[in-house]
Amino acid sequence: MDNRGRDADADVIVAGPEPRGRPLRSALAWLLVIAETAALAVSVAFALHYRAEAGGLHHGGSSAAGLPVPPLPQMTSVALRLPAGGPVVGMAVITAAAVPGADRAQFAVSAVITGGRPGTEYDLTGNDCSDAAPQPDHVWATGLAGADGTAELAGHPWTGAVADRYWLALAPSPASPPPGLRGQFALGKAAPFPAGQAPCAPSP
Repeated sequence: MDNRGRDADADVIVAGPEPRGRPLRSALAWLLVIAETAALAVSVAFALHYRAEAGGLHHGGSSAAGLPVPPLPQMTSVALRLPAGGPVVGMAVITAAAVPGADRAQFAVSAVITGGRPGTEYDLTGNDCSDAAPQPDHVWATGLAGADGTAELAGHPWTGAVADRYWLALAPSPASPPPGLRGQFALGKAAPFPAGQAPCAPSP
């Protein structure tokens, strides 16, 4: 699913030691706070976008007179530990906005990682598992690791089919094929899959 080629109306959607003195549990809690903040920002953007569309229909003059105002989308967000491998750990957040009953929805992916290689650009790459003719993998989110090996990977909204399964993995990764997350991203659902397994392979 590539917005640029398949949906003209869609909204344009490294390795170092863990910081000293920060135990793994508190580091992951810190990542979760940042990731949830990013997810909240995406949810607000989605809500404002749909509210503006509804307002345009409601106040659009005589051509829109009598048209019902569409319902606001339901927001769903999931934060999961990002399977990355090696010294890299992190949290990924998938936030989705879907109008009840619609077959398409918008979603965005973001993440925060630690233990990365300073100065390295990290991507969350992935694709659509349900596409009969998959296009090249695209980048869901990207970010540059700072001097302490921490990177915030920011994405943008995509439009996808509610029923489709999607996947993501961190690149570069020490494992091939790398571990990652897969699920119905347009519904804010995902689960991990292990390293060495094809991203779209059926769950055991």
